Amino acid sequence: MAWSKTPWSAKNGLGFGLVAGLVFGLAECLASLFAGHGLLEPLRYAASVLLGSRALMETPLLLTAFAGLGVHLLLSAFFGLAYSLVDARMAMDLRPHVSHQSAMGMLFAVGVWVVTFQFISRGHYPWFLGTPQFFQMVLHAVFYGLPLGLLFAGAERRRVALAQFEQRAFEER
Repeated sequence: MAWSKTPWSAKNGLGFGLVAGLVFGLAECLASLFAGHGLLEPLRYAASVLLGSRALMETPLLLTAFAGLGVHLLLSAFFGLAYSLVDARMAMDLRPHVSHQSAMGMLFAVGVWVVTFQFISRGHYPWFLGTPQFFQMVLHAVFYGLPLGLLFAGAERRRVALAQFEQRAFEER
């Protein structure tokens, strides 16, 4: 596998990470609401990365919501950028395939869940382990990894179509 010659891969990683993070954040908030924990409970958990465990109870809701949204979006963009490095190492002919990118995105998100929840949280944020872990893994895969993979597949399809169009235009000259 060769490194990508696509100049916008990092920019796509940040942007697509943010979009996938918004989808994931919305899914987390709705799941929390349906579970009876409140719509903004996931933002409290995200804020606790910055503010500590007091974000779960003591911190004013507005501060917690802004801090949580900021942490969530920053991490989403960072992990999107990390996925762009994975994407850059993929074989060029596999990048436009929706099925391949979807699977890779979901596997990547499961890896993010393993690192963040199973390693980092155990040492620094043990309250994260109070949430149902299998459910969290599925949410990460379906609502972060899948949109991320689909966005990268779409970008690659557009890149391939543009390259083919330019090639045909060049050949017609």
